[in-house]
This record gives sequence, C-alpha cells and structure tokens, in this order.
Amino acid sequence: MKKTLILPAEIHSREFDARLLQGVLALERGWRVIVGSKALINRSIWRLPSSLYLCQTLTHKRLPMLKLLKSLGHVSYGWDEEGLVSLDRGIYLMRRVSTDSLGRLAGLVAWGNNNASDLDQRAQGVGLKARPLGNPRFDLLRPELRGLYGQEVEAIRKAHGEFVLINTNFPSINPVISLHDLGPRALSAVNTPKSGEPARFSEFLEHRSRIYEYFKRDLPQYARENPDLKFIVRPHPAENAATWTGLFQGLPNVQVIREGASIPWLIAAKALIHNGCTTAVEASLLGHTAIAYGPEVSLERESALPNPISHRVANIGELGVTTRTALRNELQMGAEQRAILEHYVSGITGPLASDAILDFCEELIAKQPARSPLGALPSRVIGAFRHGYKYLRRDHITDRYLAKVFPTLGEDAVSRRAGEIAAVLKLPYGVQAKQISRNVFELSAGARR
Repeated sequence: MKKTLILPAEIHSREFDARLLQGVLALERGWRVIVGSKALINRSIWRLPSSLYLCQTLTHKRLPMLKLLKSLGHVSYGWDEEGLVSLDRGIYLMRRVSTDSLGRLAGLVAWGNNNASDLDQRAQGVGLKARPLGNPRFDLLRPELRGLYGQEVEAIRKAHGEFVLINTNFPSINPVISLHDLGPRALSAVNTPKSGEPARFSEFLEHRSRIYEYFKRDLPQYARENPDLKFIVRPHPAENAATWTGLFQGLPNVQVIREGASIPWLIAAKALIHNGCTTAVEASLLGHTAIAYGPEVSLERESALPNPISHRVANIGELGVTTRTALRNELQMGAEQRAILEHYVSGITGPLASDAILDFCEELIAKQPARSPLGALPSRVIGAFRHGYKYLRRDHITDRYLAKVFPTLGEDAVSRRAGEIAAVLKLPYGVQAKQISRNVFELSAGARR
C-alpha cells in the first residue's frame, strides 16, 4: 500500500492547524497527505486512495464508517478528540468509547497517561494498547511553534488592547445546532451502561446547567461593575453565540467574538476566565494560570483537569481580586497543579507529539499487507451512492452544523497556511494544496528553498 495519510478535522478553528502541522511533517517523511473536513472527506472516501486514516472519535456511531473504510482498503488508527476533558472513567467510557469501534482500529493514541489508562479498559479486549503520545493540537502551543500566530496576536492586540478573555464551554446546554440527545449514546451489547452511570451523567448535566446559569447571571454584572476592564467573550465553536451577545448587550467594555483559532486569543489575553474548558489547559501550556469561575464546586460532577489546574473563585468579589492579580502576571500554577497537567498531557517537552504519532504511523503502515484495488469495487459503488444521497439532500441538520463549524476553504488559503507552518518548522520547502473536492485537499511539498 502506498503511504497515504488522511487527516480529517471536524471543527476548523479547533483542529485544522493541527492537521496541517501533522500533514506537513508527514510530507517530509514521504507520505501522500489528504486533509480537510471530516464530513466531506467521509463522503468522498469511496474515491480516495487507500490510506492510513485518522479516526478522531471512538463512539459506536463511528462503527459504520469504520466498516466502510476497512472494506475500501483503508487502515484506521485513532484517538478521542474529546478524551482530554472528561468525567469519571465509567461515564467517559459510556459516552465516548465503543469496543466495537476500537476493534476496527490498527492503533490507538491517547492524550496522556490518564486517557491511556481509561482507553485501555476497553482496548485490551480487542488486542490494542493506547499509546500516550499527546496531540498535535498542543504542539502548536510549544515555544518553537507559537510564532505561527505572531501576526494574528499582533492584530488582536492592536484591535483590542489589553483584555480579559472569557471562554464559555456549554455546547450541550446552549448548542448552536443540537446533533445529539443528551442521554446515553447508542452502545453495543458488550458496552451497556453500568448501574448508576446514566444517572451520574444526568447529574453532571444538571451541574453544568447550574454553572451556565451562574455565568449568565454573574458575568454581565461583573463586566458592568468593572468598566475599566475590556472583556472578550469567546463561546465554544458549537455554542449559540447569540445567547451571549444578548446577555452582554449594552456593555461597551464587552465584545462577543468567535473568529479564528483559540490560540492567538489566549496568547493575546492578559487573563482567562472559564469553567471546565480545554482552553484552561492550553493557557497553562502557554505559561498562564486560568481562573475557574463557579459558585458551586462539585468534584464528582466535573472533570479532574481544567478546573483543578486553574485558580478557583466562587463569587464576583473573588473574581475581581484574582483577575487583577492575573493582570499583574502574579497568578502562578503550583507544583501539584503542574503534576496534574503532566499526568494528563504528553508531549509537553521533548519531541513533538506530531512526530511521535508519525513514528507510530510508520509502525502501523509497515505491518499492512498489499491489497488488490479490485476487491474494493463493490464498496466503492456503495460509497458513491452514499455520497450522492448526502449531496442531494437539502437542509439536513448535519449539513447546517457543518456550515457552522467548518467554513469553505480554497486552495490558496490552505497552501498559505500550510506554507506558514513549514516556515515556522524551518523546513526547506513550501507546501501546495490541491483541491480534490469541496474542503478536501491533497498536500504536496513545493520547491526547496
């Protein structure tokens, strides 16, 4: 099998730079690389070359796609893009990890030791062991790669000056478009929820709903009482931003903005306020300590990562004092918090996670036997009909969601961004993107510099 790597991304602002980083490094190793929207890559998969395919979700819902991939001659490896910030192991496995889906993978990658331990509870049943290699998204926070965002950071600071960033993370409660119900997801017979797990998940949702109400009630008041501070509210990509725009309407020191990736906003901000948000982890990797706002603390109903590595505050008075401390660059992470971070996140120092994952990809591809393309013909016909059906349907909820989280890109924009990544990596060539179909691109190395 020719070395082809397919790297889908679901949410453009969250994942696409990381896929380009991994892809650019793969070009250097001689891989053929295809990147783009996960939904649109999956629709076109019937006509793409056999590959090592990145599956970024491990739920039972992925099973039909993984079966199709295998029948088409692709080999899948994967990780859980949502596996870093999760609840206790039982609820995490109930919601996010299917043994049937794991059984279709050739390899499994984890964010760090904690995620690897969780995944291994099910992976060992299908002969896999999760590798705690990290995630390319966090490579972009490393000092050697932050220069990629230099122009964006400068533009943000020029436009907004000194500001406090408020990141909200309530997509289940305030969705832009709801794709899932909030009960236990479809599971295989071997992964039925254990007693008490659905009830505990319901308690988590109730807790998140209360935190959401505290944010809605308290943060507009806090902004109103601190007119000398500038606030940027950045909703989660899957949240309804209009909710926050309405709540902060009439406050001249607040703007609700959701454009671009989170990293340049985190670098440009002087302080970060959140609750249960992955951006707190990103901030800590950038050398900042985030502020977790929440009048209600429930350790059994929240993730063990974002809030514990943040400075917790329970009311507006504490929030004011702590924010002013952060603005003076005096809010520090303790040794115990650092140890928590290192337990959950691999690849903070040393080789890039992208390189470690590509080493793993080389191992996986070397084990694959040659396949005849003729054997995949029936599956290609099925895939073509599937593609046609999804192309012709109108106003489907998935297509409306896709329009919200992955804008239409052109060859020039993808080539430019991939070239910027190659330049920051000091690679001796540029990168060209050739469009295969809408939001699906093949990367190739350009002329050597």
